[in-house]
Amino acid sequence: MEKEREARKKDLEKLGASVRYGAPSFDAFGVGGEVKEVVYPRDGLALARAVKYLCGGAVVLGGATNVLFPDGVLERTVVSTSKLTDVSVRGDRVYCQAGARLPAVVSKCAGRGLSGIEQLAGIPGSIGGAIAMNAGAFGREIADVVTRVDAVTADGRVVALSPSMLGAGYRHTDIAGMGLTVLGAELSLAGSTAKEVKERIEGYAARRRSSQPEGRSLGSVFKRADGVSAGYYIERAGLKGARAGGAEISEKHANFIINSGGATAAQFRELAELARAEVFRQFGITLEYEVIFL
Repeated sequence: MEKEREARKKDLEKLGASVRYGAPSFDAFGVGGEVKEVVYPRDGLALARAVKYLCGGAVVLGGATNVLFPDGVLERTVVSTSKLTDVSVRGDRVYCQAGARLPAVVSKCAGRGLSGIEQLAGIPGSIGGAIAMNAGAFGREIADVVTRVDAVTADGRVVALSPSMLGAGYRHTDIAGMGLTVLGAELSLAGSTAKEVKERIEGYAARRRSSQPEGRSLGSVFKRADGVSAGYYIERAGLKGARAGGAEISEKHANFIINSGGATAAQFRELAELARAEVFRQFGITLEYEVIFL
């Protein structure tokens, strides 16, 4: 077994990726599990090669800000895009690698006086994840500004997707369904001034602070239901402040589950399923998860 692992590690290193075994879970909720194997491609070509080598037997993650790792050991290979963080600007076009964090992209664009994604400044995830799920806030979705997405197929081929090929909808694209992994994307923004863009970012940040809780969480647990916030139904169901161990449905926003200290993935799931069941029982509405469970 050890010889096989070492051979696999050497193969991946030749393809341009480093490997770590028994790495701590790195989701934003802060559970205490481990990951059997984490692969870190150094660039887009290495990511494509690693995906092909692993033959679809891995999950590709960026910031894991809306992904819940299990308790204990995740017996899967995780490919991390954390080293793919380059962001280049040419005029009003911005090209971002998959691992670039959305706040950093928004900040860089603001410094160049480029407008169009100020609303997304408070979303902590990576560009790859944001595009795959069509992240959005305050009426703006990232798909609104995407002009091209570069992705890799399961057999390692790089393909370019136009906006019409994404199948973008509310917190959804067809990228995962097509078996693709995002390598990077080009955004088209509008000219403004750095001062104006930064002022708008601060305005959205203030609105976010006033409505969303602090602390470790995975953001919104559920998607909107027929245009209505899931938090509205969870609050109406009387579940604000409900707890399971160290996990708590936020008193400030009922669509957030907070790790108030030592929470486990099982406790997160317990609260999430409680909210889902009670909303269905009381209102006949089935909430759809925005969080991804590994």
